[in-house]
Amino acid sequence: MALPAPSAVAELLKPITWFPPMWAFACGVVASGAAITAHWPLVLMGVLLAGPLVCATSQAVNDWFDREVDAINEPHRPIPSGRMPGRWVCISRWRGRRFRCSWPWPSGPGFRRRAVGLLLAWAYSAPPVRLKVNGWWGNAACGLSYEGLAWVTGAAVMAGGAMPGGHSLRWRRCTAWARTAS
Repeated sequence: MALPAPSAVAELLKPITWFPPMWAFACGVVASGAAITAHWPLVLMGVLLAGPLVCATSQAVNDWFDREVDAINEPHRPIPSGRMPGRWVCISRWRGRRFRCSWPWPSGPGFRRRAVGLLLAWAYSAPPVRLKVNGWWGNAACGLSYEGLAWVTGAAVMAGGAMPGGHSLRWRRCTAWARTAS
């Protein structure tokens, strides 16, 4: 199977839309009050997860489920124009979902909020739910997944929800208490 052109991939994943969730995650990190310099790899992973991974997935899912409408209204889009083969979109979507759900926080608030964000992306576009057909539900899903979840995840991860290697601030406090109690 031939790979699509990078321009078609970029048009499908819409990088300009990644900025709001990445910024929201970073704002949550700052709001947590945790030392950013001590955990900069975690901050970088979270920013990448919020934008290029989860947000890009929501863009691809939306374009996939709108392909019939786009074939009429916007035939130049990557999927209806054939620049992005449907089989490639499906395969990359499933592989990407497995990757996003396993990287880098296997448990804790990062995983749970990321899973909710991905579910909202599907519910927004996928039949039979298609939240986007209702102005209230569609806008609420977008606001929650693009800004709310990203911000709360940034704050929760840095405030002790999921530090690398499972060493959260809460875990560090418990182990320090256990050492002094024995």
